[in-house]
Amino acid sequence: MNIKKSISVVLPNYNGRNLLAANLPSVFAALQTAAVEFEVIVSDDASTDGSVAFLKENFQDVIIVCQKINRGFSPTINSGIARASKQLVFLLNTDVFLLPDFFENLFHYFDHPDTFGVSGRFIGLSDDKIQDAGKYPLLLASKKIQPFNFYIDSPSILVTTLFVSGGGALVDREKLNLLGGFDEIFAPFYYEDTDLSMRAWRLGWKCYYEHSAVCRHPASTTINKFNKKRKIWITTQRNKLIFHSLHLNATSKWIWYSRQAITLIVQAIALRWKYHIAFFNYLGKRSEVKKSKQRFQSLSGGSIVPLEIVVKNICSELDRQKVIKL
Repeated sequence: MNIKKSISVVLPNYNGRNLLAANLPSVFAALQTAAVEFEVIVSDDASTDGSVAFLKENFQDVIIVCQKINRGFSPTINSGIARASKQLVFLLNTDVFLLPDFFENLFHYFDHPDTFGVSGRFIGLSDDKIQDAGKYPLLLASKKIQPFNFYIDSPSILVTTLFVSGGGALVDREKLNLLGGFDEIFAPFYYEDTDLSMRAWRLGWKCYYEHSAVCRHPASTTINKFNKKRKIWITTQRNKLIFHSLHLNATSKWIWYSRQAITLIVQAIALRWKYHIAFFNYLGKRSEVKKSKQRFQSLSGGSIVPLEIVVKNICSELDRQKVIKL
């Protein structure tokens, strides 16, 4: 059937004036090529580089949502999502350049009522090297999920993925709102999209990867621009711990915790303390983790698919389709 639906584009922005100037025109061009009703919302995270003034002067059609204080990715993009009014929401980072036909092969996914979202292929700004694609959910013996990139270049099949990228994913607005948007426990950054997609999967909805939907992206990210490597590493490890604590079942969690204990001992012997900092930062979030789990369970009506089953089903389907690993 492939009925085109209206789109709300939501871009979180922090001091991205130059990125907005470089990439927003490509967003409007792709939307116009798709010939759909649309709106573009920029949610600004208390920028200090004149981003808001630039938008008001050069992109009068853009809806601007301003945060009073800098809060990070999840709270900022959630503010934009709250303003969205169209059938689909396109979650997009400011450093992404869309090719003109980006949306053309995405609409048919939403002919299926259980589709949560779909994301495409990220390649370099000046080359065609794949930076990001589908995510194969390898579940290790330690019960840690270690996803790796893959693709399947076939227009005739639907290709599932562990998660859709928060930097460029088209999702069903109604389902996104039912999930409550991104969990702000992960602020300031990283693992929000993995968690959002896993919550969708566990409610019986599906996430897809579309190889023909192409966008360009620089090798360095906006997060790297404003944060030191040490902070990024510690925050990433903390958020990985939060994700696994939220979604592993009781048996898997005991195995996972045992692995954490071994890792902490090994890192202490080697006099490397970054992982300890990340782990204790995670422990400091335990009450928030409990609240997040309760919120998710309350909206599910008691019917939640275990993470382990979700991963098994995705892997079985992808193995039959013979993925190409990156």
